[in-house]
Amino acid sequence: MKSQERVINILLKLINGEKIAIDAATTDHYQVTERTLQRDIKVIRDAVNVSEADYQMQHDTTTGSYHLAKGSTLATEEVLALLKMVIGTRSLTTTELLRVKDHLVALVTADDQPLVEKLIDQTLKDYTPLFSNGDREILPRLRSFSKWIAHQTPIAFSYRSSVPNRQGETIAQSGAGIPLSVYFADFYFYVVMYLPDRDKSLNYRLDRFEEAHVAQDSGMTAPNAQRLATGSLTHLLTGTTDTPYEFRYWGYPQTALDQLPNARITSWEDDGSVIIKGDHLASRGTLLWVMSQGAQIQVKAPQKLALAVKRELVKALRYY
Repeated sequence: MKSQERVINILLKLINGEKIAIDAATTDHYQVTERTLQRDIKVIRDAVNVSEADYQMQHDTTTGSYHLAKGSTLATEEVLALLKMVIGTRSLTTTELLRVKDHLVALVTADDQPLVEKLIDQTLKDYTPLFSNGDREILPRLRSFSKWIAHQTPIAFSYRSSVPNRQGETIAQSGAGIPLSVYFADFYFYVVMYLPDRDKSLNYRLDRFEEAHVAQDSGMTAPNAQRLATGSLTHLLTGTTDTPYEFRYWGYPQTALDQLPNARITSWEDDGSVIIKGDHLASRGTLLWVMSQGAQIQVKAPQKLALAVKRELVKALRYY
């Protein structure tokens, strides 16, 4: 085998994931000396380094072998963490999850891929996607909305709300608006949409869009005040306002702070409680979160929220 043919043959093996050891078996196979093989490996390494190919030549000092690793590989623990989080959200269909899993595992080194597969095997077998999604894939919709958000594209849509009519039915309604942001919270993806006819922004659950497409009325625009930074909403309590708030909290303080980004503890009370203040009260989810904390929280401001909590507590007492 000529020198050029040998180098190409070794390169193809490396690209296919094989390891090339500088040992007697390899020298016998190619009928060359170890020094010649070392020279061939150097030629390949130099070519890889100067090319735009996303590979790196790596040398295993334990076995003395060489292999090509993708330059874009992620650390095993990073891929494992991402997969565990994606699985835990239950937001993808089983088909989507398996596809994402394959893509992420492919970014791990070939040696660690079996390890990742083994560590998530049982979790995948027990995976149950959210019932509300059915078998409709969420990722294609996420892709479409991401493009519309990036270009501030007006869209027309049909959306099925969770609020039933008097007959107990949820009916899809048509609308038009400009998607401003997309975020993930509490199992679901949400889209923040500016509605020109109402001059306000509302949150829509991505999986509840029956249909969406670019609107014929391309003249719709969102005022600067309504334009949110893409991805700025990433927590349960969403739809921020300029309303200041103040809570007294008897639970573990970090539990509250995790749900109230940018909030701060202003004082520690003698009974072990803390005073938590913030400047931007979330318009969605706050009441439900306060109710979920039971007797561990007291709303001191705003008064409107405190009255809403009282009404819910009175209503709840009627059931007991």
